[in-house]
Amino acid sequence: MENFEFIEHTADIGVRVYGKSLEDLFQNCAQTLFSLLIDHKPAEKIEERIILEAETLEELLVTWLNELISLFYTYKFLPAEYDIAIEKDDKKKILRSVIKGEEFSPYENKMNREIKAATYHNLKIEKDSFGYKAEIIFDV
Repeated sequence: MENFEFIEHTADIGVRVYGKSLEDLFQNCAQTLFSLLIDHKPAEKIEERIILEAETLEELLVTWLNELISLFYTYKFLPAEYDIAIEKDDKKKILRSVIKGEEFSPYENKMNREIKAATYHNLKIEKDSFGYKAEIIFDV
């Protein structure tokens, strides 16, 4: 099974992403995001650390993806590898991540499209017997 598939959406890009665990799901969502942006497999030259906190898993996922989008457009950071840990209790969800990647050069690699943000529109995270799945709409 692929890690993601497209879902219909009129103006933006919708995807359904799969993962065996929450960490796997969040990693696959990040990889899906960057596969939509660019066809380049980056090297692991630079390391970034991210710690995020949210009240729900859905909020944590959108915050995570938008943080990655911000790193890409602001600092030209293109992730290659993700080490993710998610802690959750009744009050908050915390994501801790070490990401390895490289600086993106628009002169060496062409972008497929611009993605402005991950949105809350029709956002879902569900658990079933195979693991987790998320449905996300990206604003383009």
